[in-house]
Amino acid sequence: MVSSSRIIWGTIFVILLATIMWQWNKMEPEVENAALIMTSRDILSSANEYRNYWVVSGEPTSIQKEGINVQFSALGWPIVFNDGKLDCRAWLTLLLPEKKTIYTDSITITHEIKESNYNRCNYGIADGKMISVMLINGIFKVNVIFSETK
Repeated sequence: MVSSSRIIWGTIFVILLATIMWQWNKMEPEVENAALIMTSRDILSSANEYRNYWVVSGEPTSIQKEGINVQFSALGWPIVFNDGKLDCRAWLTLLLPEKKTIYTDSITITHEIKESNYNRCNYGIADGKMISVMLINGIFKVNVIFSETK
């Protein structure tokens, strides 16, 4: 026979577990957004480290880094081309070498080249959220784009 104290403790446990799950579902989008913002800052920080290396190394046009041929813009920003085309996956690997992204395996990658001085890679995750890494007219930018739908 099950004692009444076990039933009470079991009920309390189930209520606490349900409350934690409910709160997590409310917090998850905010946690995800914060992780995207931190990832974008890591990308920008990494790009700045490469730019600093470019300056102190006498402004080389390219370097080899972990099997990636890194080219530098006229202002020292790193960019990766493969067979003359922007390589978004290698660019992400270069700028986030430790794979600090929150959905590394499920990232959708698109690239956009409008002109020779416009390079953009979009790294998207679920719900329309993405990080956009751009090198436009020699200026390096990183934007986080949040979807408007809920």
